[in-house]
Amino acid sequence: MEYNPYTRSFCGFAVKSRWVGVATDMHVATVGASGTADKGNSLSGPSLYALGPSRERAWEHEGQDCVLFGARISDPEGNQYFHQSANAAIGYTRLCV
Repeated sequence: MEYNPYTRSFCGFAVKSRWVGVATDMHVATVGASGTADKGNSLSGPSLYALGPSRERAWEHEGQDCVLFGARISDPEGNQYFHQSANAAIGYTRLCV
Protein backbone atom coordinates (compact mmCIF):
# COMPACT_ATOMS: atom_id res chain seq x y z
CA MET A 1 0.00 0.00 0.00
CA GLU A 2 1.33 3.43 -0.94
CA TYR A 3 -0.01 6.84 0.08
CA ASN A 4 0.29 10.13 -1.82
CA PRO A 5 -0.20 13.07 0.57
CA TYR A 6 -0.53 15.56 -2.29
CA THR A 7 -3.56 13.85 -3.81
CA ARG A 8 -4.70 12.27 -0.50
CA SER A 9 -4.99 8.93 -2.28
CA PHE A 10 -3.87 5.35 -1.66
CA CYS A 11 -2.63 2.78 -4.15
CA GLY A 12 -2.95 -0.89 -3.24
CA PHE A 13 -1.47 -4.02 -4.79
CA ALA A 14 -0.97 -7.68 -3.93
CA VAL A 15 2.16 -9.75 -4.57
CA LYS A 16 2.09 -13.55 -4.37
CA SER A 17 4.28 -15.47 -1.97
CA ARG A 18 2.73 -18.85 -2.83
CA TRP A 19 1.84 -20.41 -6.19
CA VAL A 20 4.17 -17.93 -7.92
CA GLY A 21 4.17 -18.51 -11.67
CA VAL A 22 0.86 -20.40 -11.52
CA ALA A 23 -2.21 -18.54 -12.80
CA THR A 24 -4.52 -18.30 -9.80
CA ASP A 25 -7.46 -15.96 -9.14
CA MET A 26 -6.58 -12.80 -7.21
CA HIS A 27 -8.53 -9.78 -6.00
CA VAL A 28 -7.36 -6.42 -4.64
CA ALA A 29 -9.50 -3.43 -3.57
CA THR A 30 -8.81 -0.04 -2.03
CA VAL A 31 -12.03 1.53 -0.69
CA GLY A 32 -11.94 5.14 0.44
CA ALA A 33 -14.06 8.21 -0.22
CA SER A 34 -16.35 6.47 -2.73
CA GLY A 35 -17.42 3.95 -0.08
CA THR A 36 -17.66 1.07 -2.56
CA ALA A 37 -15.41 -1.38 -4.39
CA ASP A 38 -16.05 -0.94 -8.11
CA LYS A 39 -14.15 -0.97 -11.40
CA GLY A 40 -12.15 2.14 -10.52
CA ASN A 41 -10.64 0.84 -7.29
CA SER A 42 -11.03 -2.94 -7.46
CA LEU A 43 -9.32 -5.53 -9.66
CA SER A 44 -9.89 -9.28 -10.04
CA GLY A 45 -8.61 -11.98 -12.31
CA PRO A 46 -6.01 -14.67 -12.88
CA SER A 47 -2.44 -13.66 -12.21
CA LEU A 48 0.99 -15.32 -12.25
CA TYR A 49 2.81 -12.97 -9.80
CA ALA A 50 0.91 -9.84 -8.65
CA LEU A 51 -2.23 -7.77 -9.09
CA GLY A 52 -2.73 -4.02 -8.93
CA PRO A 53 -2.80 -1.14 -8.69
CA SER A 54 -6.14 -0.24 -7.17
CA ARG A 55 -6.42 3.48 -6.39
CA GLU A 56 -8.81 5.49 -4.24
CA ARG A 57 -8.99 8.88 -2.54
CA ALA A 58 -8.96 8.73 1.25
CA TRP A 59 -11.73 9.65 3.64
CA GLU A 60 -10.93 11.71 6.73
CA HIS A 61 -11.30 10.01 10.11
CA GLU A 62 -10.25 11.83 13.29
CA GLY A 63 -7.81 14.02 11.36
CA GLN A 64 -6.22 11.16 9.43
CA ASP A 65 -6.58 9.99 5.82
CA CYS A 66 -7.98 6.45 5.73
CA VAL A 67 -8.95 3.63 3.35
CA LEU A 68 -10.05 0.04 3.61
CA PHE A 69 -7.69 -2.39 1.87
CA GLY A 70 -8.42 -5.97 0.94
CA ALA A 71 -6.58 -8.64 -1.00
CA ARG A 72 -7.44 -12.26 -1.71
CA ILE A 73 -5.85 -15.16 -3.56
CA SER A 74 -7.31 -18.52 -4.51
CA ASP A 75 -5.11 -21.61 -4.62
CA PRO A 76 -5.18 -23.94 -7.65
CA GLU A 77 -8.00 -25.94 -5.98
CA GLY A 78 -10.15 -22.81 -5.47
CA ASN A 79 -9.65 -22.30 -1.71
CA GLN A 80 -9.59 -18.58 -0.83
CA TYR A 81 -7.04 -16.84 1.40
CA PHE A 82 -7.27 -13.21 2.59
CA HIS A 83 -4.30 -10.99 3.44
CA GLN A 84 -2.97 -11.53 6.94
CA SER A 85 -4.42 -8.46 8.68
CA ALA A 86 -7.91 -8.58 7.17
CA ASN A 87 -10.97 -8.55 9.37
CA ALA A 88 -12.40 -12.01 8.69
CA ALA A 89 -15.97 -10.69 8.73
CA ILE A 90 -15.44 -8.14 5.93
CA GLY A 91 -12.12 -9.05 4.29
CA TYR A 92 -10.65 -5.53 4.68
CA THR A 93 -8.15 -3.75 6.92
CA ARG A 94 -8.52 -0.05 7.78
CA LEU A 95 -5.30 1.88 7.13
CA CYS A 96 -4.83 5.50 8.26
CA VAL A 97 -1.97 7.98 8.01
